[in-house]
Parts: sequence; C-alpha cells; structure tokens
Amino acid sequence: MQLAAQYLRMSTDHQRYSLGNQAALIAAYAVENGYQIVQSYEDAGKSGVTTAGRTGLKSLLKDVLNGAPFSTVLVVDVSRWGRYQDPDEAAHYEFLCRAAGVRVHYCAEPFEDDGSPTSALVKNIKRVMAAEYSKQLSDRVRAALRRKMLAGSKAGGNPPYGFARQIVNADGSLGPMLGPGSRRSRADQSVRIVHGPPEEIAVLRMIFRLFVRDYRGVTEIAHILNTKGIPYRRPGPWNETRIRAVLRNEIAIGTFVFNRTTSLFGNLASNEKAAWLRVPICEPVVSKSLFHDAQLKLAELKGHQDSDADLIGKLKRLLKRDGYLCRMQIDASPMVPGSIVYIRRFGSLDAAMLKAGFKRTKRYGQHVDRFGLASDEILRRLCILLKKVGYLNTTLINDCPDLPNACTISKRFGGLVAAYSLAGYCHSRKDVNEAAWRRRKASAP
Repeated sequence: MQLAAQYLRMSTDHQRYSLGNQAALIAAYAVENGYQIVQSYEDAGKSGVTTAGRTGLKSLLKDVLNGAPFSTVLVVDVSRWGRYQDPDEAAHYEFLCRAAGVRVHYCAEPFEDDGSPTSALVKNIKRVMAAEYSKQLSDRVRAALRRKMLAGSKAGGNPPYGFARQIVNADGSLGPMLGPGSRRSRADQSVRIVHGPPEEIAVLRMIFRLFVRDYRGVTEIAHILNTKGIPYRRPGPWNETRIRAVLRNEIAIGTFVFNRTTSLFGNLASNEKAAWLRVPICEPVVSKSLFHDAQLKLAELKGHQDSDADLIGKLKRLLKRDGYLCRMQIDASPMVPGSIVYIRRFGSLDAAMLKAGFKRTKRYGQHVDRFGLASDEILRRLCILLKKVGYLNTTLINDCPDLPNACTISKRFGGLVAAYSLAGYCHSRKDVNEAAWRRRKASAP
C-alpha cells in the first residue's frame, strides 16, 4: 500500500455535497489502485483562482516541503487543484511537490499522468480550460449583477445611513424589510433600497442643513450629534468619516451609484468616474441644490489645510477654555481637529501640546529607565528626592524625571502614604495635607 494524502476543494458554501463526493471518489480510486490515505487537506468555500485564503493547500505545500510521510497527493481533477488564470502557477505548485518527492495525481482525468510529453500537453490544456471557465463565469456573473443593479436592485452589503433594504418578490410585490445581516429567503427574490426610519431621515437632513446653511464643519456636526445622544447605526459615536460618508453619498438625492471599483480574481481596482453607473431608485431625501452645495463645500475643504500656527492656535483656545489638554478632550471638541491630525503634523500629541503651552504629566514608563521601574529602585529614588526637598507629594513625583508617576507608585505600594513611609517620610495623610496647605499659604502673595 502506498501512503497518500487527499486534497479537496469546493468554490462556494452552496456546494454542500461537493467535498463528500470528492472524498468518496478518491477513496474508491485509492482502494482500486493500492493507496492508503493517511492525511486529508480541505479548502471549503474557497475560490481556485488564487492561493490566498486556501489554508488547506498552504498546509499541504508546507508539509510536503518539510518532508511529508506520504508519496502521493490524490486530487479529483485539474480544476480542484486550481483555476489559476496563469496556468504556470498551477504547474509551479505541482512542481514544488514533485521536487520534494511527492507526486500529484488526478483521479478522474482521462489522460495517463505518466510524465510523457503527451500527458504534459493535455494537462496544460486542462489547466487553460479550467482558467477559461472561471473567466467566462466571472464575466457572466458581473453582467448579471450589472443588469440587476440597473433594474434598481441592490446586489449586497448594508444600506447607507437613513435607508433600509426591502424584499421584492418575483411578481413585483413588496416583501418584508430586511434587518442588519438578514438575507432574502428565495433565489427569485430581489432586494431594493428604500427610505429608512423617519428619525434617521430627519438626522440625515439635519446633517446637510448644518453643513451647508449653518456653515458647520464635519467635526462640529459629529460633536453636535454625539452631544444630543443621537446614535449611529453601527457601534461607536459619530465622527468625521461617518459625517463625510453621509454628505457624499448620492443616494440622498435618490441616485444609487455603482461600478466604482472592479474586483477581478482578487485584484481590486478603482474605475474612472466616467465608468460609474447611476440609477434612480427612490425619492430624494434632500434637494439637488442642497446636495450640490454640499459637494462644492467638501471640495473646498479637501484642498484646504490648516497651517501649523492655526492648529496650535486652536489648541491654545481649547487650553484657555478648559485649563488642560488630553486626547479624549481634543477628539470630542468641535473647536479643534481630531488628535490624529496633530500626531501626523507634529509627530506626537505631546509635542503639539507643548507648543500650545501645556505639558502633560508623564505616563507609565515615560522618561523612566527600565531599571527605575523596580520597587527597590523607586524607594531609593524617593529617598533621594526626600533628602533633596525635605518632603514628598504628588506634584514632586510627577515632575521628577527619574520616577514613575504618582499613580503608578500608589498602585505598586498600596498607596502613596505607604510608599512615603517606606522611603522614610513617616506622616499620616492628614499631616501630608496640612503640610501642603502651609506651603501653599506661605507661597501666596
């Protein structure tokens, strides 16, 4: 008995019996030809036009190159091995196995795979035929999807904010509304986009009104919606990206735009705007003039970039208002751009804050060497600080570059008073607070 492995692949999850049928055919072939199957590799619901995502084939090649315990790989036919658009790619993976001493054998192919020129020629023709089948099938599927979408149906994906999906039966009657993640139940049904809940329509109109007529920015609009507690459809608060997506989508004027990109055998490419297709699918939510004004304003904002001085000036105004700066505050405030803008422009948020006149207290491990994070070393450095100043408090610790912040020390020793005691500063919390009050009173004018 020759030891062999079997490789099984099916393209879609709808081919529910495909793997079982392949395994049965290979098992019958193995019994008839003296093979013992010791290993099985499967790729369920994986396309054969690329190796990406085919964990079964990758595991097979890895085991073969590392010294597999079998000498043959049994596959039903050439198309199960792959429908690569370049036939040499399929031959390459087969050659890797053959170079490692493992032969790939196709059980249901009519040609004799004996390594002769005739069998090599027929095998290559089979690979070309397998690739051509995928190409023709892809063309037919894309053409069918285009006809379906030109008729007003939606091929897949979630509807944009303010809209929903509804079933359309084969006779043209309307079916139920579809919730998030729901699918049509029958193949003869189609899905179309309709107006969503009235509260979402009202929010969508408010976004356009705030942006165009009230001259609000996208950051400020997101802040207004979050402050009012208006939820977004998906988890997370409103942000600039979600506001821009609402403003840019032509579905607000009843037009569905598709064919923006083309995905062919795993390669995604953007199409020219002239190739985009537009289909009227529902009544407009906002007027075309309002939508046009919104696009003009977005185009103007796209070419506008605040100078360094403008960005720092906005931070200074926020600092003057609140008295402090932090990332959460910056992201939530409509007075300034998001924190990521400052990080990209100045290298870090701390650098931008420093230019605005605010220095954050250090966080865990910042400005502290790794040796300085050990408990004994923290106590030693607290003793040095105590000897130098004569007392210890939170401000001194946070300002000392040789120590972690006070919060870290408190967690490490169970409280600051306990850390003070271990460092030789034996005072109760009341004594520490009274001493701090006396120092503040002495320094007051």
